[in-house]
Amino acid sequence: MAEQMNIYQKLAKIRKHVEVMKRDTKAYGYSYTKEESILAKITVFMEKYNLSLIPGIVPGTTTVIPYPYKKTKTTAKGDIYEENVNEVLVSADTTWTWVNNEDPSECIIVPWAMVGQQSDASQSFGSGLTYSSRYFLLKYFNISTSNDDPDKFRSKQKEAEAEEDRVITAQIIESIDKTIKDYLAANPDKKDDVKKMVTKYVKNGDYFAIKESVLASKLLQDIQTGIAQ
Repeated sequence: MAEQMNIYQKLAKIRKHVEVMKRDTKAYGYSYTKEESILAKITVFMEKYNLSLIPGIVPGTTTVIPYPYKKTKTTAKGDIYEENVNEVLVSADTTWTWVNNEDPSECIIVPWAMVGQQSDASQSFGSGLTYSSRYFLLKYFNISTSNDDPDKFRSKQKEAEAEEDRVITAQIIESIDKTIKDYLAANPDKKDDVKKMVTKYVKNGDYFAIKESVLASKLLQDIQTGIAQ
């Protein structure tokens, strides 16, 4: 049966078998299909239809670039600090080659690419290859998955960081509110001065509208300095 099909017909058969795959792994509240699950299912049919898949990196295209950056963070007390993050960005042009084992001269070369960004070069390279292979197989076979699209991984990660910042911002605003109320209770004639100070940071002096911890922290420090004078 398989020997009567050309490479395109065999790949079409595999595509029909792997149209839908269940997401079996979670991270940052996001579900995705592990590479192992994808490979396990596809490999079964590659063996059945006598196909091989050969990965390759185009010579001279690999780049390894240091990627240092600073992330501004805030403590619950309103202290601002810079966190140094040192990562390595690895990228390369790649190819995936389908080979008909019954006639090795019959092959399909698919241009692809890989990009990885982690704390060291080996991790970047490994994650880049893993992510690239998973995407290649998902996209080549038009595999549908049952939950969110894998592209949302980074956005979910950022959402988790944003939620952490919202919690810290709320704590700082609580400190701002208490500091202002205590100060005005003892100095009711200073209400306009306080509002003027707050308005420099937020429209109409409504500090409850502040959404960023760094801005809230700067306002708290300004208020504390102004009160101390």
